[in-house]
Amino acid sequence: MAERQYLGQGTSTSWEKFWYVLGCIYFGAAYLQKVPVKKALSEYGLVEMTGAEKFWYVIQCILFGSGYFAKVVIKKALSEVRNAGAAQVG
Repeated sequence: MAERQYLGQGTSTSWEKFWYVLGCIYFGAAYLQKVPVKKALSEYGLVEMTGAEKFWYVIQCILFGSGYFAKVVIKKALSEVRNAGAAQVG
């Protein structure tokens, strides 16, 4: 069973780090997949995007819209997490 992780304090296994780097080498695919996630998290005030991440998000939105559409799905999931947490408190 995996150990519970918390936002901002999570860790990656050696294999996860390896596959992320390999994914970044392959046309930056892993990095570009991460950008819409960080955009969604930044809109919730959980992280700040770097200048490069902001640039690539705009490029993704302009060229193929994939950045925006990926962000929409992620924000929907985040809104459900937040609502579930509020429902448990109340």
